Amino acid sequence: MEGPSTPSRFNQVILLIPSVRRQIRLHSCTALLLGLCFFLPALLLGTSSLKTPSLNRRGTAELFEISRRARLVQSFEADPAAPVPKLWQQRLGSSEAPDRWARHGRGTWWLIWLDDGEPLLALPSAPHSSALDLLFADELHRSSFDQLPSLKRREPSALEQRCLRLLTSGSAVQWQPSGLASISGSLFPALASVSHGCLRVALRGDRLMAEGPVASSPFAALQVHHPERQANFVRFDSPSAYLELNSVSLQPLLGSLFNNSLFAQQLDSRYGLPKQLRDVLLKAPVLVRLDVLEGVRFQAAIQARLMLAAGEIDMTKRSLDAVATALLKRGFQRVERPLLSPDGRPSNHVAVVWLDPQGHPQGGWSLGPALRGQVELLLALGDAPNLRSNPLKRMGQQQLRLRARPDQLARLGWLGPGWPRVVGKAPQLELEMTALPKQQQPGWLRLQLDVR
Repeated sequence: MEGPSTPSRFNQVILLIPSVRRQIRLHSCTALLLGLCFFLPALLLGTSSLKTPSLNRRGTAELFEISRRARLVQSFEADPAAPVPKLWQQRLGSSEAPDRWARHGRGTWWLIWLDDGEPLLALPSAPHSSALDLLFADELHRSSFDQLPSLKRREPSALEQRCLRLLTSGSAVQWQPSGLASISGSLFPALASVSHGCLRVALRGDRLMAEGPVASSPFAALQVHHPERQANFVRFDSPSAYLELNSVSLQPLLGSLFNNSLFAQQLDSRYGLPKQLRDVLLKAPVLVRLDVLEGVRFQAAIQARLMLAAGEIDMTKRSLDAVATALLKRGFQRVERPLLSPDGRPSNHVAVVWLDPQGHPQGGWSLGPALRGQVELLLALGDAPNLRSNPLKRMGQQQLRLRARPDQLARLGWLGPGWPRVVGKAPQLELEMTALPKQQQPGWLRLQLDVR
């Protein structure tokens, strides 16, 4: 990733973090998640307690002030046995860089992306642990930084202090909305609920693990509510789909999109989805599944299953009728077909399927019977609705669970060029949120990525 306009250079910079036994190479390629998590770079945790030079309290305060301006900050734990990073050689010179790298030991160093351009390389000052050496790509970047207006000084909040501890004690990543947007591209609207974040990142064997708070608003005004603890390994079961999601509500995925004034107006006027119904859908528990399609117009089919209160069905039916009217005007044909059961046989329930002029199914919906005061709404795009697959289950305290095959999502073009190559090549990803972001509290995200 580069500056805001050229994310690809960010991946080139990551190539500067080698390790003898453990390394991840990132290049420009096409991540979470969904959205919601595919944006993590490859960062390595060292094992030695030797960290010299390091920052004292004053130096940490300087790092905090710079990070307030940054859209993305990465901390790295150096490996003195590895070759000198090329970026160090470019910023320090070929003669000074090797000596500085050797004296740095396993100390922490930082890459900081400001508003635009190449990242800033920040190192603890060798003679003064109270200061940072800021190494810019060129004099223009330095001059632009020096001319920035001063920020009002303040103490970091409890959540910001936690993030500073992560950034000064090992490998971690912190992002703001502009940083996430430059990586995620068109997926950013689905990631708005995690547009602020700070994760500890570690490579354990062939697994990249990350954990930390995420939120839809700045950390300065949020409260810490989740204990710090490292994630345990999860078993990587072979996914049956390209992407599966189970969430206690649709809010984390579509909340910001549904509440966007322009988008909401279109949903209301063209498809009969008023705010009252949008709020109902956002609060509904949801299962999402993405499957590949072969030899048809669409490359994949996506299906969502939402559980609605029985009292909300009349309003839902009126909105579906409005959608049907709009589709008929656009030349689609409506047919009704038996909904297929998990065993592949027709069930007693009917699905509404919409066909294009060539007779190919483009999507549809089905409303199940009321059971214990709830009704299942099944929505499909790309194919006819069906119940042929067993849904992904949430476990323990999981509020949201996502399982995906990033390499196949990249092949479909769902992951844009801003995503690190290590993500686009990963055969499996597991993501969970044990707390969802709220107005005054962050959510808590854990991610495990297979990097074999």
